[in-house]
Amino acid sequence: MAGARIGVRLGAGQARAALVGGGDIRHARCHSGDDRVLARMLRGLAQGTPVRSVTWDVSAELDPASAGSPVASVRVMPRPPARGLGSGHPSPLLPALVRRQADVVGGHDLFGVELATLDIYEVFRTAAAAQAEGIGALALTATGAVGCPHHELTAAELVREAFPRLRVSLSHQVGGLGLLDREAATVINAALLSRAEQVVERCVQISGRLGASTSAWFVAGDGGRISAERLRLLPVLGLSATGAAALTGAARLAGVDDAVVGLAGADGLSVGHVRDGLPNVATDRPGPGGVRMAVPQASLTPMRGSYAATASAFALLAEHDQHTAVIAVAGADPDGDARDQAATDRARTAAARLPSTSVLVEPPAELAAIGAAGTEPSAWLDTVLYAETSEVLARKQAAAEQRALTLVAESGARLGSERVVSSRALSLSFLRSGSYRLVVRAGGRAEDDA
Repeated sequence: MAGARIGVRLGAGQARAALVGGGDIRHARCHSGDDRVLARMLRGLAQGTPVRSVTWDVSAELDPASAGSPVASVRVMPRPPARGLGSGHPSPLLPALVRRQADVVGGHDLFGVELATLDIYEVFRTAAAAQAEGIGALALTATGAVGCPHHELTAAELVREAFPRLRVSLSHQVGGLGLLDREAATVINAALLSRAEQVVERCVQISGRLGASTSAWFVAGDGGRISAERLRLLPVLGLSATGAAALTGAARLAGVDDAVVGLAGADGLSVGHVRDGLPNVATDRPGPGGVRMAVPQASLTPMRGSYAATASAFALLAEHDQHTAVIAVAGADPDGDARDQAATDRARTAAARLPSTSVLVEPPAELAAIGAAGTEPSAWLDTVLYAETSEVLARKQAAAEQRALTLVAESGARLGSERVVSSRALSLSFLRSGSYRLVVRAGGRAEDDA
């Protein structure tokens, strides 16, 4: 092999890895979290083959319930809400993460009009109290920040200058129309900043032991890959990456870019779709602790029940889908156990009920690790804009698309391979005429593509 990629899935004190390149797939597995053991596993997997990149699925290492640190949450609004995250949230996760909550006057509407002057003194008092209590991160969520982030940026500048040890997470960097979903993502992101720094640094160092030409990347929840710098800033993007990587791996092993995919586990099937080589994603799905966040993640629908029942349900779904049906064994590798065999049996049962054009994938390595190795640079933008005419809308949409393409380039895309996968301007009829929600997805081919 002239060059290859490695994908690694970390979790539960072990690692599963796959080397993909030149039509060959190798697998490796270790039951130790020791860095030297992991580096030795990767060197053994490479067997002298030049490895261009190592892409890590670290979503299991970024569980906010176990790895999250307490944060201070600051909500910037014209008027304080009746209840905040600390009381009444349906998920116990967020109140557990928020040690201090503050409501600060300020914010904009969705079109950038200031609704109230930012109370910078209250921001300062909250940051000072948070640092005094030993809180390491501050989550800032301002009304209208996706349209005008000025108040978030102003507050962040003050906090970083006065309290340099206090990490800051800003909601406009996450994006998303809904204030509560954006706030939830920002709080979880802030809680994971310290842990992400440790995990990213560790993975980068281990990858570097394969040689100076080997780069390190990370799987995002939308099925693409992002840089170490971006994951350090936005660890929330790395959540729910395993399912997205498994969908990518299934489609690649099946040799198709568009498919309806059934991921077979011991407990049932999870169904998703792949279009143009990327998993279908959504931003309104439950994340950690059932919390809905303004972060893209693969749309996977679980099917629970007996082998026969789930097989029949998937066959019915595949019959009405115009793309190739793919059944793939998820979570299994050649060194698997009884649960892995149950997943294989379920996949074979489902495949037997599908038409001959369907594809059964029994991966020679961990499916999510294969998918991680095959991930490509990606970017996702979700924002709100106002355009009085179609010409203004086209101009602003083109500017947003260019921002997405820039993010793809920063994730190692080969020059000229960047492309806009989808760009939708959705009219917001509940607001004034000319209001749009703009969702842009971009991708590219990796510079290290073998």
